Amino acid sequence: MNKLKQPIITNREINRIERYQTDIRINGYRPYITVKSSNSVGMCNIIFSHKTQRGHHLLSLGELSLFLHLEHDKNVVEIYEQYPLPIHETLNCAEELDIWHPARYKEKDHATRLVPATTMTTDIVAVMKDDSSKGYKLQPYNYKPSESLSNKYESTHKVNRTKKKFEIECLYWQKQGYTLVQMTEQDLNPVRTYNLKWLRECYLYPNLLEVPEMLYSSLLLTLTNNLINKPKDTLRNQLQFVSTAHTVPLEQMMRLFQYACYNFDISVDLNTGIELYRPLTMLDEATNAH
Repeated sequence: MNKLKQPIITNREINRIERYQTDIRINGYRPYITVKSSNSVGMCNIIFSHKTQRGHHLLSLGELSLFLHLEHDKNVVEIYEQYPLPIHETLNCAEELDIWHPARYKEKDHATRLVPATTMTTDIVAVMKDDSSKGYKLQPYNYKPSESLSNKYESTHKVNRTKKKFEIECLYWQKQGYTLVQMTEQDLNPVRTYNLKWLRECYLYPNLLEVPEMLYSSLLLTLTNNLINKPKDTLRNQLQFVSTAHTVPLEQMMRLFQYACYNFDISVDLNTGIELYRPLTMLDEATNAH
């Protein structure tokens, strides 16, 4: 059986890759596909991370949700989004699988009828602590809305093509010794995502987070005790009580609360909505400890 004739690697694509590689050597990592160059501008986000100290280009709300969960993970030390894969290697994977490699159809040479191959990217690659080796490991993620994988919402051809491209990406990472994880919105708790988005706002106010360690501990102790003694009080009332007791501005107390929750310094259930005008849900171990 004859195999597919794959798209070709052009000098134009190689030049794109070389310019990108030169740029990241000089200026540090940046995504291969940026919000500006993306076709899905309306759903894109550029978000600055307190963990990586750079802006991240996320091309869908789903990618943003996945990013927020990974950023919050203690074991994640770096996050690379729109991570480019070596085109020669992905082309070899496509040939091995007999699957058509992604291509730039708009740059097709009409005289030769040859189509240029395009560089594939992995949506998010997390660098994680590896407890077994005391070093680090990569964890690649491919994000897709669940509807894009279902014939109920997309044509059979489009769904099959999405899955075929995933196979190429999977094989590439397998050859590197890693497992590519497919993620959809169904894998991410939307309530937790909402909470993380709000809690991480504290990093926009670094001056309000600068308090002596002893005061910080006292604030959390007072808050925890009051949460246990008056579990039905709204979060705002709880924060107001601590603010008054320690003569700390309410705004600052709220930012310190956000920081404490985000960094696991207080045992709050992040899978239950955190709202200022509702009681706060603590984790069982926090209440059991008292």
